[in-house]
Amino acid sequence: MLLAVLLLVSSAFLATPSQAADTVAAAAKLSRTVGLDIVSNTVNADKTVSLTFRWSEKGAKQERTVLVNDRTIVVDNGRLRSFSELTAQDLHAKAVATVGADGVTTILLRFGKNPVPKDQLSPAQLALLASLAPPPSAVSDAALDKRVDGLVTSLKLTDKAQQDRVRMVLAANLRAVRDAHNAGLQLDPSIHKNFIAGLQADLTPLQVETVKDRLTANKLPITFKVYHQILPALTPDDDRVILNQLQQAREECLDVKNADEMSPIFKKHKTEIEKYLNQHGYDWDKAYQLFVDGQKTGSAKSDPSPAPAAK
Repeated sequence: MLLAVLLLVSSAFLATPSQAADTVAAAAKLSRTVGLDIVSNTVNADKTVSLTFRWSEKGAKQERTVLVNDRTIVVDNGRLRSFSELTAQDLHAKAVATVGADGVTTILLRFGKNPVPKDQLSPAQLALLASLAPPPSAVSDAALDKRVDGLVTSLKLTDKAQQDRVRMVLAANLRAVRDAHNAGLQLDPSIHKNFIAGLQADLTPLQVETVKDRLTANKLPITFKVYHQILPALTPDDDRVILNQLQQAREECLDVKNADEMSPIFKKHKTEIEKYLNQHGYDWDKAYQLFVDGQKTGSAKSDPSPAPAAK
C-alpha cells in the first residue's frame, strides 16, 4: 500500500499538468489524520520509518501506511520526544498521525490526548502545526456565538454595556480554546489569565463561579454533591480539601474544549481526594461500593460510620 501511495505522489512530478492535478486531487481526498493502532513499523533505506495504522470504521477494518522522518513532531502524552526514543512498548499505545499535503508524510505523531507543549516548539514548528488546523467553519462560529449568548443571558445582567463586555470576554476565550484544540496545541497561559481578569472586571465572585461551572459541565458541584452522598459524615475540614482539589480541576478544564478531555483532569484530582480520605479515617473503597450497590438496587446506601475523630 505504501509503495502505491508513494508512486502516486512521485508521479505528479513526471506527469502532464492535468495528470499532476489529478494526482494532487487524489491525495487531497485522503484524511489528514490516521490512527489508532500501529500494527507494523519498518525502517526504510532513506532512514524514514513506515508506520502502518489499522482501525475500524463503520464495522469495516481500515489500514493505511504513513511515513515518519527526523522532522516529524512526536508528542507522547504532552511530552515532546524524538521518534528514535520511542520503544516497542510505546508504539503499542494508541496514536494519531497528522500528515502533510502529500497524504503520506507525517507532520505530527501524537500518543495520548494531551496537547502539544507549545513552549517547547520552534517558531517554524508552531507555524507548521497551525497550518494543519482546519479553519473554523460557519457552523462552529454560530454554535460558539449561541453558547456565549446563553451564558450571558443566564447571568441576568441589566446593563447593555456590561453584557457586551462579558460577551466579548467569553467569545474571545472560547475561540482561543477551540483554535488551540483544533491545532493540537496547549493554550497559552496568558489566555486563561486574561479570561479570568475579564470576568472579574464585570462580574461578582458568585457570577464568575457560575460561568466557570457552566463552561465545565457543572462537574464541580455535581462531584461535590456525590462525595456527600457517599460519605454523609464529611467534616468542614474535609470539604475544604475536596473543594480545593475540585476547583483546581475546574480551572484546568477551562483550557480544554470538550467534556471528554475534562474527565481525565477531574479523575486526577479525585484520586488525590480519595487518597486524602483514606489517610483521614475513611474507608473510601467500602463507602463507594455501598453507594454503587445502593444505586443498583434503588436503595439509598451510604457509609454509616461516623466522622473520624479530630486529630
